[in-house]
Amino acid sequence: MSLNKRASKSEFKDGKGIIEKPCYFCNELFELGKLQQHLKDCGSILEQCPLRCGAWIQRKHRETHVKECPKKERNSQTFERSWSPQPPIHTWVPKADEGIARLEKEIDAIKLALAELASHRDLQSTEIENVRSKLILIEERTEHFISTLVAIRTTVDDEAERTTDFTAQFKHDLANVQLALQEMQNEQLNTAMRLESATNQIVHEQNERELLEQALTHHDNRIRAVNKLEDVIEYLRQTVEEERERNTESRAVLEAELIEARRSSQQLAHLSALREQLQTASTSDRPAIDRLAILEVATADARAEAAEHAAKMDIVLRDMRALTKSYHKLRSELADFQTRVSFDKYETSSDNGHYIWRIDNFLARMKDAKENNTVLSSSHFRTSKFGYTLKAEVHLNGIGRWKGRHITCTVRLMAGPYDPLLEWPCDISVNIVLKDQPANRKQAMDIVKTLQVRRRSAATRHDYDDDEEDLSKSTEGLDKTVVQLKRQYIFFPHTSLDKLEYIKNDVMFLEFIVNK
Repeated sequence: MSLNKRASKSEFKDGKGIIEKPCYFCNELFELGKLQQHLKDCGSILEQCPLRCGAWIQRKHRETHVKECPKKERNSQTFERSWSPQPPIHTWVPKADEGIARLEKEIDAIKLALAELASHRDLQSTEIENVRSKLILIEERTEHFISTLVAIRTTVDDEAERTTDFTAQFKHDLANVQLALQEMQNEQLNTAMRLESATNQIVHEQNERELLEQALTHHDNRIRAVNKLEDVIEYLRQTVEEERERNTESRAVLEAELIEARRSSQQLAHLSALREQLQTASTSDRPAIDRLAILEVATADARAEAAEHAAKMDIVLRDMRALTKSYHKLRSELADFQTRVSFDKYETSSDNGHYIWRIDNFLARMKDAKENNTVLSSSHFRTSKFGYTLKAEVHLNGIGRWKGRHITCTVRLMAGPYDPLLEWPCDISVNIVLKDQPANRKQAMDIVKTLQVRRRSAATRHDYDDDEEDLSKSTEGLDKTVVQLKRQYIFFPHTSLDKLEYIKNDVMFLEFIVNK
């Protein structure tokens, strides 16, 4: 403890903050790292005389002492042997001088042993002092090491704390950067999608514009072609009418000429008979002969004129036959053209077998149906893109026995542009749905009924497919074929329309679903 206190009291600091300690032997100040090296070479440290004279001298005076040591001439073995004191032998000495001499020798031996013990003690004390100095150095180093370790630990803790804070801040910044990058990527993706959608919309609008322009051009061309065709048809009609009038006049003239020719032939026959009678007669009346010659000349002229009229009649008949053929050919071409135009004008509202028909102004249409038996017809729709063409018809006031009590609905197969490619006869099942219109669609109570639509071929009509002219006729005859009507029509009672919201805002919806 005293060494520690002494060491702690002997510490000094210079102006730079470096800790310095004095040497235990020469009292000079040294840094902690240089003090140990100084102790190895310090000249003030006491050491025993190497000649064992019993003296303790400083290192810096050792060589001088060795030169002047009184034990230099003695044998070194005398100093190396260990002294073991012998107990005094109390013998009787006959002579006083010999006893004194022996006592002196024993005293010298005792002194020598004491000197050796003192030298050993001094050596041990020196070693103890060296150990103390080493302990002081070790304590100083330990304190320095502990202080350094504490400083390093504090520095490491501070650095770890800074590293932790920096790591947390870096993670936070990295998360913010990732969020910003993700938002930027999302914004870029949204921008790209908006740009792509805008581009697609522009392309779609351009395509629609081109299609509309093409459709308008095609429509204008068709209108011009139809106008030209109508002009041609009108011209042909006028030409045919004029030809008919001329043919009628020519026929009347020819008939009159034929009558004259027949009359002339009768006259010729009569003249021939008269000539024969005159030739057989024996009279020689000159005026009768002249009259006969005149009649023969007139008969020849009449025959020539009749032959000429017959030739003209043959030519007119040939022209009439050619005009008739041309007229029938033009009529067939006109019918084909009208068929193509009607197919081109088809605007199907649906081509997937699913069609919803919105009927507006229901009350006004119902009143019209009650007064005039009006039939409502829907737009055309197909069972598929290239399938059968259908059309729905509705009698709001019903027909036959159900008139005034039911809504009657049917679906008809119409002539379509793809009929030659389809299978015939056909049998199609169609679900007809009267749509309920509640505020909550999940609570809707739709009425669903099924209708079978049949047709033998594309060229012939089914027995159930009546002409449009028959629809305007009286429905009294339909009462006789109730079974047939049940196959053609489905019925919705008028009483069911008031129970739920089948008619809402004066609008009714009918849905048609073709069963595959």
